[in-house]
Amino acid sequence: MSDLPCNIVPLGECPASPAVIQPGTKSFVAGRSTGANLRIDHPSISRQHFSIGAINGKWTLSDLGSRHGTRLNGTLLEPRLPVALRNGDRIGVIHWTLRVDVGDQVPESMTIAPDSDVDSAAVQVMESTAARSDSQRMLELLIAASVSIYSGGAEAACAEQVVRACVEGTQCERALVVRSDPRAQHVTVIAEWPKGSSKIRPLSRTLIQAGLAGRPVCVRDDFASSPSQSMIGSGANEAVCVPIASGSAAIDTCLYLDEFVGRVDFDQVLSFAHALGRWCGVAFARLQQRDMEERQRDLLEELNSARQVQERMMGAQSGRRNGVVWKMVSLPGEVVAGDIFSTHVSPDGIGLSLCLGDVSGKGLGPGLLMAAMTAHLDASLSAGVVPLKAVRDLSDFVCARAVSGQFATLVMANIDATLRRARVVDAGHAYMRVVDESGAVRSIGLSGGVPVGVVEGFEYDLNDIPLATGDRLVIFSDGVEEQRNAEGEMLGSARVTAALAGSRSCGEDVDRLMNCLKQHANGIKYSDDVTIASAALEADYPNG
Repeated sequence: MSDLPCNIVPLGECPASPAVIQPGTKSFVAGRSTGANLRIDHPSISRQHFSIGAINGKWTLSDLGSRHGTRLNGTLLEPRLPVALRNGDRIGVIHWTLRVDVGDQVPESMTIAPDSDVDSAAVQVMESTAARSDSQRMLELLIAASVSIYSGGAEAACAEQVVRACVEGTQCERALVVRSDPRAQHVTVIAEWPKGSSKIRPLSRTLIQAGLAGRPVCVRDDFASSPSQSMIGSGANEAVCVPIASGSAAIDTCLYLDEFVGRVDFDQVLSFAHALGRWCGVAFARLQQRDMEERQRDLLEELNSARQVQERMMGAQSGRRNGVVWKMVSLPGEVVAGDIFSTHVSPDGIGLSLCLGDVSGKGLGPGLLMAAMTAHLDASLSAGVVPLKAVRDLSDFVCARAVSGQFATLVMANIDATLRRARVVDAGHAYMRVVDESGAVRSIGLSGGVPVGVVEGFEYDLNDIPLATGDRLVIFSDGVEEQRNAEGEMLGSARVTAALAGSRSCGEDVDRLMNCLKQHANGIKYSDDVTIASAALEADYPNG
């Protein structure tokens, strides 16, 4: 999981409140549903529109199959395919934008002048006119610059080509590509020319806000009624702001030019700057798409590695050993987490231990921890260590080796076929039921403890559960009860109990619970790994 909180900041008129996602949060959903963590109350927003989670220590964004889609930095996400988030990313839903701030990272910014510095009536929309024959030099410069812009290897490099061409082609004193939002007090400078020119004077907030509305705008000295209407009081009286559209839900980037040398033909300035701005927008969109593809490729490689580890370490789906029969099914969620299931034969030959748990976080890191925990348990139990001590030793092992914030919930049930009992150690898991031969279901009040890897030296309790003839022990991961439907409702404990009622075998237990989960999700991919196991004494179910 990420060690830094993820702040979601609605921009402009987005009908949502800021939210902070703390490290360790398993699921954060945004949408129209009243149960959403971040509610965006508008009919065009899906009940569950997008989610934010953590994979391999990185915050990730996933569209949840929303009707109108989710964009990241202007690029439409493929439904249910997570992509890594970075500080300063823009999440687009419909025509609104939300900014992602990771931890306390704040982008470099510069001051922009308050609204009172410019009479909003002095900001005029610039209409394009036909190019004049004496604009050949600007056209040649535009053609040369457009090639450099589009071939730029990074956003800042593209933007620098734009501002340099602006200064050379329009004879302005400075040019900047800046990123802002309608309510910002500061802007982020992507590129400036000449270097350091952002420190000459602040930018006009009024002009930038007008440009972000989507049309090129300018302030000229010939329609400023007095020197006091200068954008900074004693600075530039002429400036142009051109929006740069790169496919985002809302325009947040613009090209800003001010203080021109000599008499300026603003029609030519408009045509030139607007063309550069369009090329810049195309280049930005291409870079954003490429960046998105690289992020998804890296993430998928990690997830595939994690899935391979999980598949190799997961125990057998069915079997019978030492007088115990079991049936198990495990399905990966939207992204691989770290479910554990394993069986361990008791050295005395009269029992079997079943272990089921869930490692915190998702991705390769949790997958490797899951593999290490499985190997540690197998070694301990094979050496004759009793389950109670094996879980305590495992917790100390994780405390000593896992990275900060990594832990696992876990339940271990040692089933003794001779004494007809299950001795259960619960480490923060407790997802368990007993189903008798008539199909009656009862919950088990376990005396549990903290998850493994949280407190070194923690002493867990041992729970003794007698097994009457036909009793089956059903254990499952938290991904079952916590799976949400399209309305944002979790499956919950009551539905689990109802699904198991009337079941008559281990295989039926697993099938009933999986069918219940499938109907509840109704096409929504499972947000977490799902593992379900049912075990009983072979003497009661000789045919499985």
